[in-house]
Amino acid sequence: MLKADRIGLVIVLASLSAIAAIAYMVFQYQHSDRLDDIRGQGVSLVRALSGVPYDQLVFGGEQQGFLQVLRHGAEDNDFAYVSIVDRTGRSVNEVVASGLIVPAVDVPSEPSAWLGEAQLELPPDGRKIIEFHAPLLAAGDLQGFVRLGYRYPAFGLDMSQLPFFAAVSLPVFLLVPLFYFLLRREIRPIREASNEINRLIDGENYRQVEIAATGELGDFMQRFNRFVQLAGSRIEGLEQNQKRLITSTKLLTYRKNRVETVLETLPEAVLILDESGTITFANQKLAALFGVSPEVILAQSPQEWCDNPDILQLLAKHRSDGKGRSFTDTIRFNLNTVGQQSIVTKTYPLFAPNKPSSAMGTLIIFRDETQEALARQARGDFVAHLSHELKSPLNVLAMYSESLLGEAGKTEEFRIEAANVIADEVDRLSTLITGLLNMTQIENGSLTPDRSIVKLRDVASAAFEEARHSASDKDYVFKFDAPKEMSPVLVDKDLIRIAITNLLSNAVKYNCDGGEVRLTIEETEDAVQIRVADTGIGVSEDEAAKIFDKFYRSTDDRVRSISGHGLGLALTKQIIELHHGSLSLNHERAEGAEFIINLWKETTAVKQAI
Repeated sequence: MLKADRIGLVIVLASLSAIAAIAYMVFQYQHSDRLDDIRGQGVSLVRALSGVPYDQLVFGGEQQGFLQVLRHGAEDNDFAYVSIVDRTGRSVNEVVASGLIVPAVDVPSEPSAWLGEAQLELPPDGRKIIEFHAPLLAAGDLQGFVRLGYRYPAFGLDMSQLPFFAAVSLPVFLLVPLFYFLLRREIRPIREASNEINRLIDGENYRQVEIAATGELGDFMQRFNRFVQLAGSRIEGLEQNQKRLITSTKLLTYRKNRVETVLETLPEAVLILDESGTITFANQKLAALFGVSPEVILAQSPQEWCDNPDILQLLAKHRSDGKGRSFTDTIRFNLNTVGQQSIVTKTYPLFAPNKPSSAMGTLIIFRDETQEALARQARGDFVAHLSHELKSPLNVLAMYSESLLGEAGKTEEFRIEAANVIADEVDRLSTLITGLLNMTQIENGSLTPDRSIVKLRDVASAAFEEARHSASDKDYVFKFDAPKEMSPVLVDKDLIRIAITNLLSNAVKYNCDGGEVRLTIEETEDAVQIRVADTGIGVSEDEAAKIFDKFYRSTDDRVRSISGHGLGLALTKQIIELHHGSLSLNHERAEGAEFIINLWKETTAVKQAI
């Protein structure tokens, strides 16, 4: 119904537009006709006035009656004024319609412009005037000008023209209902067909449209129903195909996601190529290995995310014409990353289940062997260090044993010296073996601290006195500073004694003549802190991160000149960490070295764990 109302409104507007166009053309024609009449009348009249002698047209002349006749007719036509001016343009006589003022203009100076027409505006309202002017001559001499002005005809409807306008507009307007009725009758079947089609679309059932129509519309509806029948059958087939495709897609997606999930959970980095050598899958571990995202690996060429020639050569081999894909490859190379990663790749062809002889892709597994390589190197270093540390005291023992059996062993002085050296070396071997056993037990998790309530001051004091006694032959200054009243700690007394003894032993060994060894214990809100400081050789910044490694010894010649096996700090650190504490080097100390042990109190340990 709304569409029909819009059509009726459009017809009404169209009829009004037609009437307006007709009226415009009529008004335009009348305006042009009236303008032609004014020009014809003005030209004729101004020519007639120019033939009258100048003396008769001035004020008081014999022909002034003619000018008065123009004035009397001013109310019934478009007459505006008639003015007689001399050669300078000064008015000498004029007749003007009521309410108008003759505009001032310059008189033409050239003879070619004496006779002519101009459009002027009257003051003060700016009404348009058509003025005709002509020269007044006497014996061939110019005496003045006659100026004749008419109002410019207005564009619009005159009341006298109203019957004509109504006679033209009425038939046009009366035809509107007739056209509307005929149009409604013709489009009714189309509207019914449109409604049926809308119900067909909304109902989603492709039935035929039953519309009583004749002529071309009837033929169209028959063809449309045939099209609906064919479209319905085709759509049913497409829907069945779509359901099968959706099911297959979901099954393939599930299988693909399951396979990718398995590949993501593998500990190795995985790369899969299709039969053309294009990368189709890369797991997160491979992306992390090269410092990019899996999307970058899939979207870009290998040269854009990899600069390793071995890998590029491997991938280029599988982008060739397919040769060399029926066997496995093993390649080892290093990645130029922090720590120089050692990588080994294993390549496996992927065969189709139904065609075992046809490769459908390639699986490349990247395995990081860096830790294994480091472990092998560490084991080698460990054996080398251990062999050296065991061989040195054994050599000394063998040498003194042989000497004791010879002539030198017959003197009392040499036997005493040999006994002392042998005792020292045996003690060194015992300390080394004990440290190795303790470290091995800690690393294997077989050593469980025998914790008990311990007065830390007493344990530290005993270790301090032992260190001072061992250095009785040196001119060191020993200082022990600990509060007499301290909270007891829950630790393994023997292990803590070993840790403190190792730090004090290093402070004694690597000190300078006249140096100081200081043991300080402080109790804070969070921990009990033990500080062991000396004024000796100290630790350089480059070696600070390595001193807690097993068998590590400084490259400083002063350190190398002192016997040692490089296990003291490593064992001490493991003992303190076994107690969930911390061992660190004071980097702010300008002279010597200072090691700080923090044994956390129970509340602080719980907070750190959280």
